[in-house]
Amino acid sequence: MRLKSMLPKAFRLTALMAVAATLATPGAALAQTASIEGTWQTQQGTEVTVAPCASGYCGILSWIVIPKEHSAECTADKLGFEAKMLDYQNPDKSLRTRSLIGLQMMSMRPTGNPNRYDVHIYDSEHGKYYDGAVEVDGNTLNLQQCLGICVTVQSWPRVATRPLIPDVSCG
Repeated sequence: MRLKSMLPKAFRLTALMAVAATLATPGAALAQTASIEGTWQTQQGTEVTVAPCASGYCGILSWIVIPKEHSAECTADKLGFEAKMLDYQNPDKSLRTRSLIGLQMMSMRPTGNPNRYDVHIYDSEHGKYYDGAVEVDGNTLNLQQCLGICVTVQSWPRVATRPLIPDVSCG
C-alpha cells in the first residue's frame, strides 16, 4: 500500500500548499543559513574573528583575555606583557617568536552544507594542530571532533566584533 493513498486528500493538499508557500517566500531557503563570518567567544573568553581568506575562511585571535592569575602583571605593563605573548609552544622553532595577538589559528573550507565547514585549527596553548568540523547553529559555532562520527567538543557564542582589534584584556 502506498503512503499517498493512506493520507487524506485534504492533508495532501494542505501539505503541498505549505511547501509551495515556503518555496515562494523570498529568502526562505536562506533563512536556515547562518553566516560563519563574525566574532566568536571561546570558553575562556578569548575571541576569534572569522573572515573570508584565500583558503575559504580564516579565524584570527582578535581579543585575548589574560587569566586572572596574570592580570596584575598585565595591568602594570600592558605593552610589555603583550610583547611576551608569543607562540612558545609551536613545534616549528622558527615560529616561536611570533605574536599570538592577531594569529591565524583556524582555516575552514565549505563542505557543501551551508552551515558546516571542515576546519584545521591550531591550539597555541599546546602547540598542536587538529582537524575536525565546525557547524554554525544560529549564533553558536560548534567545534566538532570527527572520528567516524562528529561530536561537538566546544560551543562558542557569537559576540559583537570589536572596533579596535586585535587586542588584549588584562583579565
